[in-house]
Amino acid sequence: MRPKKSILLYCADQELLSTILFALQLHPYRVVAVRDSVEASRLATDREAAFVCGVLIHAQQADPAGRIIHRLLECGSQIPVLLVDRAGDLAPVRYADMVLYGRNTTMAHILAGIQVLSQHRPGPKPRRAA
Repeated sequence: MRPKKSILLYCADQELLSTILFALQLHPYRVVAVRDSVEASRLATDREAAFVCGVLIHAQQADPAGRIIHRLLECGSQIPVLLVDRAGDLAPVRYADMVLYGRNTTMAHILAGIQVLSQHRPGPKPRRAA
């Protein structure tokens, strides 16, 4: 049996977070799910954490989580980041390694994105603000 890959999952919407957490745990992933943006950015920048990728979910239009997600993306994390913008109101974000847009984003899309990001782990690359 292969060891489970660790994933960081952030979503401010508790119901959506628990649904995605449950679905991811049915696959070979060990998921650390957080609703608190401070905790998410601390975990994302922790050099000791062995996350293969981070998944940030933006669920509702015009909620404050959009700004928080921008801050999380800019926090200097070295893990690949999948941004799932289900609300469709975030501008394209250059700090995300992969972005999925729209309400029709399914779990299959999210799983495929995680698989792609976890297969090729880039070396440390500085993320710089332009």
